[in-house]
Amino acid sequence: MNSTCGASVADTRDHIAVLTARLKTLHTSVFQCPTGELGEFLGELAELRALAGAASVIVTADAETRGVVEASQSASTRGWIAEHGWHSRREATTVAKAAHILRRPELAEIADSIRTADLDLPTAVVVQGEYDKLAPQLLPDAHPFVLKQLVNHGAEYGPRGVRELRQWILAHHGKPDEFADFQDRCRRHISLSSPTETSTGLHEYRLVVDNEGLSILEAAIQTLAAPRPDAAAGERDVRPTDRRRGEALIEAFRRSVLAQGQGVTAAVTATVNVTMNLDDLQQRTGAGTCAGTIADGTLLAPDTARKLACDAGIIPTVLGADGAVLDCGKEQRLFTLTQKRVLWTRDRHCTFPGCDIPAQWCDAHHLVHWIDGGPTDLDNAALLCPAHHTIVHRDELNGEVTAGQVIWDRRPRSYRPARRPRPADRPDPTSTRRLPRQRTAPTPLRT
Repeated sequence: MNSTCGASVADTRDHIAVLTARLKTLHTSVFQCPTGELGEFLGELAELRALAGAASVIVTADAETRGVVEASQSASTRGWIAEHGWHSRREATTVAKAAHILRRPELAEIADSIRTADLDLPTAVVVQGEYDKLAPQLLPDAHPFVLKQLVNHGAEYGPRGVRELRQWILAHHGKPDEFADFQDRCRRHISLSSPTETSTGLHEYRLVVDNEGLSILEAAIQTLAAPRPDAAAGERDVRPTDRRRGEALIEAFRRSVLAQGQGVTAAVTATVNVTMNLDDLQQRTGAGTCAGTIADGTLLAPDTARKLACDAGIIPTVLGADGAVLDCGKEQRLFTLTQKRVLWTRDRHCTFPGCDIPAQWCDAHHLVHWIDGGPTDLDNAALLCPAHHTIVHRDELNGEVTAGQVIWDRRPRSYRPARRPRPADRPDPTSTRRLPRQRTAPTPLRT
């Protein structure tokens, strides 16, 4: 080490010694700070603490590079940090992980943010972890852009915001089918526990759902969960939000059971708005974005949006390259109850080979997808159970009605319809409506 660098470090350590002594006696002089400057003073101390943490990472990384840690009697970098900086024992693991980031050239974007304290250390470690998980799934030229967005999002929203960006990244910058595969993996973890009786006579369930389940569930209960004030008595609804949502879920199922008992299908009383770019819809890339419920901002894979458009209360809104609305689907695309009863008689059960799920448990599927211009008539319809409905859209399978029977071509990508033209000059009153989001997602890098 040259003398200039050594003098600089020595000078810094002298200043640290002076500042440490003054901070130890701050409690005796803090009253001297003007009342209106206490907040500013606290901010200065917070910045100092963040920079001191970054400095600890820099020193640790240098100790690793020089072999100091390896030559010590400590079993790990974490142990070395805890031994020489006992004030950092609780953060020793985080400091050690952050020091490793500084030694990886491909993570220079994170390292620079650590050195300047633009990222706190826990967030920096989360950014590194998320990037390492995502890197193998990304398009080759998207890596620098994605890393930068993770750093920026981490600085703005912290660790939780970084994790929430994962699906957006896979949808817009992942390799082909990565986002759809991710949602398929999530679907395998859907679960509803058996009820557990509590000591108060109540019953608890644990429910885990994927993005599709979240959007459908919230659409089903959003209206029923709204406050119901007693207008006549002039009283507001005092039920807590969780109680209103629980009672709404029970009411939604009660209506469904009553409808099935009467031999009819429960009518759609709430809808999900899903916005999607036309290019993404046609190429089966990107993702659709839900709006209008608590699930607002939730992403749906293109094939999931297509599936829901067959037989669910979803309003698909298709956007052009400039963000203008090209087509806003209406619920008239759904098969009527009369049409479904004819399908129940014709198909009798799920039409997928080897499946005998009863007709009334099935969805009515457009053989030529509605989004591709397929008509809502019986010659373009087939009953599919929810599981095979997902598979048909995922694998892009083609089906045809021949002599009153649905014949499926089970070869992947056998579905190849002509695209429906979408006039760009169609006026639409929703074209200027801004859709709310839970987080501000970055603009995708178009590759």
